[in-house]
Amino acid sequence: MYTRWRLYILAVFLVIIGVLLFGCRIWRKRGHQLSWLREVLLILGVVLIVETLIISTLSNYNLGVILPAFFGVPLVFLAFMLPKMKKGFLLLLKWLIAGCYAVAIGIFFVCGFLMIRAANEGEHAEADAVIVLGAAVHGDKVTWVLENRLNTAIEYLEAHPNAICVVSGGQGAGETVTEGSAMKKYMVERGVDENRVYAEEKAKNTKENFENSKVIIDEVLGENARIAFVTTNFHVYRAGQVAKAQGVNAVGIPAEDVWYLRLNNFLRECVGICVYALRGDI
Repeated sequence: MYTRWRLYILAVFLVIIGVLLFGCRIWRKRGHQLSWLREVLLILGVVLIVETLIISTLSNYNLGVILPAFFGVPLVFLAFMLPKMKKGFLLLLKWLIAGCYAVAIGIFFVCGFLMIRAANEGEHAEADAVIVLGAAVHGDKVTWVLENRLNTAIEYLEAHPNAICVVSGGQGAGETVTEGSAMKKYMVERGVDENRVYAEEKAKNTKENFENSKVIIDEVLGENARIAFVTTNFHVYRAGQVAKAQGVNAVGIPAEDVWYLRLNNFLRECVGICVYALRGDI
């Protein structure tokens, strides 16, 4: 299934790039000037817009789905308008757009560094209890994102037979069961002893994931238990900051992201980190 979608999306992108390159050549042959910079801007902009269109059919609608198109539209605009942006308002607009992209690229580098560092820190975590942060379920079935988190937790429990697991998540829109119950069912069906898995079924966000799970862990193991949490690799840094704010000393264990959502999730997480920084939560 993964391979089929990978090849399909790759083929779509290659066709789009091929058509754009062919169109640029025809444009030039008809006497129009189109510099290499404008070609790059046009191709990159269209690819980002199409990425949003494709991912919107494969994923729940969220900010991360929209962001590639948000960055792509100005690039297409610049590709067509660049020769005219030499004075007045258009010149100011050109430099304003360029400045915004420069700031965005800087933010991406900083946030990317924070995400990678946080994900690498937890690869060899030693804990008595593992919290799995919930994600959307379709009906009563876990999504690929959540499946990767649960598989990572299962591997950890197999390597640490004395550890327990708290799967945390309430019931959201379009979900017929709580995320916690769906996650516990998934793990038990794959051989994990149900007595080692505790379902927390009320949390509506990451803050409540940690608050509610810590109560369960304290009741089962006591307040001095070592805690780790499993979430998708890009989310480890921000989730760790939330844990600290709740007084939970926990190390993050990274799960692989779904390959075709990596760009979308990265962009959305950068926005999330910036919001947390502006609020003083980081």
